[in-house]
Order: sequence, then C-alpha cells, then structure tokens
Amino acid sequence: MKKQLLKIGAIVGAAGLVFGGLGGAFLFPNKIVETETLTITNVVNQTVEIPVDNGNLDLVLNHIYDHKGNVGTLTNDLDDDEVESIVDRIVFLNEIKDLAVAEVKAEAADELDKKTFDEVTFDEDDLERIRVQDDDGEINITNVDFEDGDANVEITVKFEQDDIKYGADFDVKIKDGEVDDLTLQGQVYSLE
Repeated sequence: MKKQLLKIGAIVGAAGLVFGGLGGAFLFPNKIVETETLTITNVVNQTVEIPVDNGNLDLVLNHIYDHKGNVGTLTNDLDDDEVESIVDRIVFLNEIKDLAVAEVKAEAADELDKKTFDEVTFDEDDLERIRVQDDDGEINITNVDFEDGDANVEITVKFEQDDIKYGADFDVKIKDGEVDDLTLQGQVYSLE
C-alpha cells in the first residue's frame, strides 16, 4: 500500500510539475528563463534535476507530459554529471519517432500489398483509410542505444479493404540515426 501511495504521489507530483510549468508558461508568456534546474520525481520515485533554459524548457515539459512523468528511459545509464544530456536524448527520441512515422506512412501500403489474412489478399490500390497510429502513447520505442543512434520503433497501422477494418504492426529499425529497415511484425489482423 505504501509503495502504491508513493507511486501515485510521484505521478501526481510529476503531473503537477508539468501542469504548473505549462500554466506558468501560459500565464507569463514573456517570462525569460536564463538557466534553471527542473526537478522531476518519476514513477519509480527517482529524483532527477534537468538543466533547462529558453531553448529546451517546452521540449522537456512536453516529453514529461506525454510520458506521464516517466523519465526512466532518459535516465537509465546516466551518472549525476551527465544529466544535461537528457535534452539531447529527448531530441533524439522525437527525431526517430518522426523518421519512423514518415517511413511507415510512405511504405505501409506497399508492405501490405499481396499479404493475406483469412483468404483475403490485400492490394495496395484497394487499401482505404490508412491511419498510422502516431500519437506518443501509441508508439513504442525499444532497444534504444543513445550513443550509437540506434533503436527500434514499433508502430501500428489501421486500414480498410472492402469495408472491413484491419490492423498491422510495423517495426522500424533505426541505425546511426537513420531508417535502416521496415518490417511487418507478425500477421495482419482483423479489427472487427
């Protein structure tokens, strides 16, 4: 019970920090932040201080908000004297998400062409309402290597053919900060 209360407190504290920071930005839009330290307590009750300034405050707050206060991915292997690299890591994650989404949008129909599901063969010319699930909560990033610029980005695509709804999961391999490979994971599946 005590652990649950600590977790809830950490989430509420992080959310309060984010909303307070965002509210302050809206209430005082001309406020100049020379350099400050943003203190975050994440879900596992780890306190992290991040140096922020006018160039990265919104980036840090947006990332914290989008990930419900969980900054574990950003801080996993950092020593206390390396915390300033968190902003660089956020930039990297945002860049690879954008790269992966663009790749899936450009290539999903082609990758689905001639695939089958329950005796239905997909034709890229007949696919309709293709929707790449590209919100932050819908994208999963795994195997992140910040030093080498490598990661895997998992993205779901929803689409229709002959008025039947389907889904497909794609894995985009990022190598040296660039798209290296796009793979359909598993089989296409029905959403009905």
